[in-house]
Amino acid sequence: MNQSQLLLDISTHALLHLEFKKLDKRLTQNEINNLLVQYLKRYVKANRYQAVKKSTKKWLLVGRQSNKLESFLIQEQERLSQTVSTDLFRFVELIGEVETQLRTKVQYSQAHKIDLDARYGKVLVCVVDENLTSSFDDQGLMTKATQILFIGNADDKDRFSAIIDKNEVFQSVIAYEDENHLRIELFRM
Repeated sequence: MNQSQLLLDISTHALLHLEFKKLDKRLTQNEINNLLVQYLKRYVKANRYQAVKKSTKKWLLVGRQSNKLESFLIQEQERLSQTVSTDLFRFVELIGEVETQLRTKVQYSQAHKIDLDARYGKVLVCVVDENLTSSFDDQGLMTKATQILFIGNADDKDRFSAIIDKNEVFQSVIAYEDENHLRIELFRM
């Protein structure tokens, strides 16, 4: 999981924790701040959240210096939600999942320049696009489809298809398929 997603999860959980505490009794601003500071401390100490320790410490500092940690976390949550939910971010996340699951590196190339022998591991996965940045606008939304080429054995091809199919942000259409090749076109849903 990347840093933005971790921070979004932490801020959401902290705010949910606060809302449940508010159900029990009415809290003063000072109590709200102290509750959030205590809740966030566990994330600073946890090894699992080492990647976001610096940001979480910054949040703790805000909570200790002012009584406005709740409003600060709400702003951070909104900012992180926008960052995490862009199509470009989700596309990069999808590519990362393909790389992890298939133990490979995804390449990027124009169609006429693909090196079919350049494999990382047992498979070749390549994003085929003339200009990938033109597929996304300034806000990170996908504006036009892009293609992904897969070359490998049938089992790996099935794993690749499963990764793409379970993605809830993009829709894929098969452009070409045979025993060892699969080229899909990826659209925004």
